[in-house]
Amino acid sequence: LDDAVRAAAQRVTDDATTALVLPASAVPPGRTVIACDGAVPPWSPSAPPLDLVLAGPVRLAVTGPNGCGKSTLLKMLAGLLAPLAGTCGVRVPFAWLDQQLPSAGDADVLQTLAMLDTPLAQGELRARLALLGLDAARTTTPLARLSGGERIKAALACALWRRTPAQLLLLDEPTNHLDLAATGALEDALHGWPGALAVVSHDSHFLAALAPTHTLAWHATGWRLETH
Repeated sequence: LDDAVRAAAQRVTDDATTALVLPASAVPPGRTVIACDGAVPPWSPSAPPLDLVLAGPVRLAVTGPNGCGKSTLLKMLAGLLAPLAGTCGVRVPFAWLDQQLPSAGDADVLQTLAMLDTPLAQGELRARLALLGLDAARTTTPLARLSGGERIKAALACALWRRTPAQLLLLDEPTNHLDLAATGALEDALHGWPGALAVVSHDSHFLAALAPTHTLAWHATGWRLETH
């Protein structure tokens, strides 16, 4: 009986993961996702230039002490900051995933998805949002009034189900201010993600749960890429 229960639970989990993701979010193995060529960050002209090319559904953990430039690197990838020299960016549709989800006025997640020209009908959106852990009441609550964990889920929904779905998620300390339950929910939501990830986090358990394929770690001599 226990085996049957576990098998049934796994089928539910697999069905939920399949329903959450659109096929367009998958990244082909040879597709370049991240490319940095001699990139020098704006905060440190003397820093060694970064050369980095990653392709396919990579899961990149960016680690290092406070002040080493982890968030700056993510912002350069997103095009929010320009390097002093060289180039740094992404080559696929991407989404910046955090708790500060922009919205127009008092828009809720359904209205925000409509503004993003989602191809999904509202009934299907509601079903998918429920699988993500946002019930009917939460889908009609203004984004600004959602909890941190709920905003992360709403941001993920907007990344997944907009007209051009993200193939790369950039996450900058996404578990800050999240309780254990919300952190676990985010881990579960990202478990079956077929696209690429680049994550900055001080939470070693969260990073391990994402099963990174690569780590970009800061050392005294600059960034060092490690493959797992």
